[in-house]
Amino acid sequence: MPSRPRPFRTTARALSLLTLLAASSLAPTAISSAAAVAPADDGVVIRVADGDTIVATVGGAEERIRFLNVDTPEVGTCMADRATAFTARELPSGQTIELRYDRDLRDPYDRLLALVRPTAGEWLSVSLAESGLGFPLSIAPNSAYYGRVAAAAGRARRAGVGMFSPRRSCTPVSRAKRAGAAVSQAQAMPVRTRAQYDAVNRKLAQAAGLLALAAASRYGIQSAWFTAYTKSIRTPLLRRVASVRAAKKRQRNAVLSSSSNTTSSNTNSGSNNTNNGWWPPGVPQSYTGPRCYEPGGVIWYPC
Repeated sequence: MPSRPRPFRTTARALSLLTLLAASSLAPTAISSAAAVAPADDGVVIRVADGDTIVATVGGAEERIRFLNVDTPEVGTCMADRATAFTARELPSGQTIELRYDRDLRDPYDRLLALVRPTAGEWLSVSLAESGLGFPLSIAPNSAYYGRVAAAAGRARRAGVGMFSPRRSCTPVSRAKRAGAAVSQAQAMPVRTRAQYDAVNRKLAQAAGLLALAAASRYGIQSAWFTAYTKSIRTPLLRRVASVRAAKKRQRNAVLSSSSNTTSSNTNSGSNNTNNGWWPPGVPQSYTGPRCYEPGGVIWYPC
């Protein structure tokens, strides 16, 4: 992605597309109607940049094309390579493609915004979502195809594929699963000693760290849909971490309090029993009157 936006380009083809969009602005917004009236184009793939961006020749010009209504993991994050590989398989260099536009034709980085598919194939925005590698993204006013992408992402989530797979260690659900196990372990651990209490807190810190890694921002994904998904699996576990931490602190404080009371009792007993622990039966510990000792100076009774 460029470090700063480039100015929008106004070409004859762009003006033509804008005219078509203006003419269709009164059409229904349902996905089927939008697809029927949206301006279309075709092109040829040059290369794939990442999961949701390609470079292609469109109308005789080289264009950097950003797929509409989908967001894939940022390069270098979990599943990003798989998303890029998926797009590369579907759109190899030289592949003829069909493009369909929405209301805004370009983003602030001068990328052409379009729904893209190989001729007679599925739109990449939808197929990426269906594979759990792309996530619904709506940036106004371009939302005509959001519904289909969201539906596909929902199916991927239910199927547990791609980013929703618990078997891949870097996915949010996998990290949440391991965090839950760590919380359960911490909950079962004793806190009778300081070392045990410290071990419990380390286990809870491990769980909290895994949950931090499961946040949508860790994947470079800006999709509000994906953010809501990660929040739905992280929030209950974060509450469990806080609850177990508070319970273990109470348990530890109870242990310390009990130990303190025992020490205090032993100290008081030692101060009263100055004669090797002997105290006359039936005599209150508060007795401070005169004492009469038997031979040996140990056993005594009140005088």
